[in-house]
Amino acid sequence: MNSNRKIVVLTPVKNEAWILHRFLRVTSIFADAILIADQQSIDGSLEIYPHYPKVTLINNENTNFNEAERQLLLLNKARELYGTNTILLAIDADEILAANAMQTENWENMVNGKPGTVLYFEKPSFYKNTSKVIRFNGGGWPLGYIDDGAEHEPSEIHSVRIPNPENASTLYLNEIKFLHYNTTRLSAFKSKLRFYSILENIKNSRNLRRRLRMYNSEIDILEIGDYIESTPKEWLKKWEENGIEMHLTPEEDYYWYDYEALKLLLHYGPRRFLLDDIWNFDWETFRQTTSQPELGDFSKEEIKRPFFPFSKLLQMSIKSLDRTWQLTKRFNKFSFKTNH
Repeated sequence: MNSNRKIVVLTPVKNEAWILHRFLRVTSIFADAILIADQQSIDGSLEIYPHYPKVTLINNENTNFNEAERQLLLLNKARELYGTNTILLAIDADEILAANAMQTENWENMVNGKPGTVLYFEKPSFYKNTSKVIRFNGGGWPLGYIDDGAEHEPSEIHSVRIPNPENASTLYLNEIKFLHYNTTRLSAFKSKLRFYSILENIKNSRNLRRRLRMYNSEIDILEIGDYIESTPKEWLKKWEENGIEMHLTPEEDYYWYDYEALKLLLHYGPRRFLLDDIWNFDWETFRQTTSQPELGDFSKEEIKRPFFPFSKLLQMSIKSLDRTWQLTKRFNKFSFKTNH
């Protein structure tokens, strides 16, 4: 084993107090260092970090959503403190290492991998609670890098989290799972979809048809993966034996995504988003009940869906046409395979 190689976890945080203790207790067991880039959390997250000696806090002072900036903050600080030849794991706070991971052969493969290797992991998503998980085929996500100092070229949104040089070596670590709590709180998941739809509109990073497909308010959560199964007991057992609470996932009336989305909605005006699938949420009631000064100066202008019901009918038509196009595409692909 390469005992001198440190495991450094890189985690951006904005208002994740609901799961931070769980994340930091587990991560402190396997990581040598945990770098947190906190983006002005106001939910008590800042009071949690001092309880964990392995945490180094980096203040992300940008008020806007920018994955590229926060990734570079974390990567540059990791290299400043620990040099290269570290194992960088870019993990969000709602992604918890499965309890059996360190006993696998894959863990040894990771620890002894060569510099410049991109590490791929599956992130099974808990479905509503921790008793079932949505599973994913295809090798997983690039969440780790055995650092050789390669340049990282991230994008503002939907960015690969770690350096991913062309022709880099890869390790698919199928035995190591990061358990994703993103669909345990379905109301938070839907809140995040609305926020991302607004962001993608502003950044012109996805066209309307793709936004309606990806951020569909009526999405069947089970369709985000390939199949669902009962959660293997070994994924949680060791952490529970260590006294780590692994199951509570408190929901809220509103989430920070809602506050940030409201700011953008008011700044750019509702008309810009009339066809985005964000109007199943009562923005006006939310605006009226929002009175926290630290969240910004919310406009007193009433928020309602522009050109309703015409805009809703048009949105539904675009969704229907896209579904038809998708089905036709799949049918043609299947026909081509069966005829060849």
